[in-house]
Amino acid sequence: MRLLLIAIITFLLVGCSTTTPAVSEYRINVESTPVAFAQKGCKKDSLKVAQAFSSTSLMSHEMNYGQGTHKQYKFTQSQWAESPNRAISAEIVEYLKSINLFKNVQISKSRSKNGLLLETNIEDFMQYFSEDEKESFVSVRINLTLIDVQTSKVVATKTFESKINVDSINSDAGVEHLNTALENVLKSSGEWFSEVCK
Repeated sequence: MRLLLIAIITFLLVGCSTTTPAVSEYRINVESTPVAFAQKGCKKDSLKVAQAFSSTSLMSHEMNYGQGTHKQYKFTQSQWAESPNRAISAEIVEYLKSINLFKNVQISKSRSKNGLLLETNIEDFMQYFSEDEKESFVSVRINLTLIDVQTSKVVATKTFESKINVDSINSDAGVEHLNTALENVLKSSGEWFSEVCK
């Protein structure tokens, strides 16, 4: 009788327990050595970087991927540690500080007066798979618009894009290549800013 009671309790406890797979969190982190430009055209101006515009999917911690031409899904065991929208905005601020083209670079919440405002639109930041899931690539596309605060006129605008084939069909490789693609976009934007600031 005692053994039967222990067996029933054990069965009930095992039946009520659930196994939840661990969720991996990924960071957007660009590790590159930036080039400091010598141009002086913007050195008298402070730059405020507005919070980036993006689709709502890039404002959450959920990690999405595209498949084929039209389908989009969520990774079930992977998510972003911080929303791509906020993380990319922070990376842009840090990069612009490092290239030394402006008097100073401020975040969107700064109350300081600025001569220039940078608007960012993140148009794409995702890993894509073929329909048969045998091939994959990442795509990063960001539009930057530099605005004169006093006149509200657009000083310059340009879209930067980087696509990289992913060698492994998983989210680990996807995040690694997304960081590399973002680094490519930031470097290209630095060259563009150096031309604008001549």
